[in-house]
Amino acid sequence: MMNKLSSNPFSHFKRILLAGWTLILALARFMAGLVGILAESARVPDTNDATNHAARGGILNYRTGKLDDGTDPYGWYEQD
Repeated sequence: MMNKLSSNPFSHFKRILLAGWTLILALARFMAGLVGILAESARVPDTNDATNHAARGGILNYRTGKLDDGTDPYGWYEQD
């Protein structure tokens, strides 16, 4: 009388490989979810340098150091 496992010597090996592959996929999905959660909480600093404002156009306000539409009553728009 032969056992089913003894008739196919690679069946155990296939099961081990399948279990290993399943574990690897589960860990990869867990890590992807963890990275997604961490990426959602990341904050990007708000930069207010002249190059960011230059893309939008405007006149350099020397009081604030930013480009604007030139209507700031307390700003000055000409170099001293």
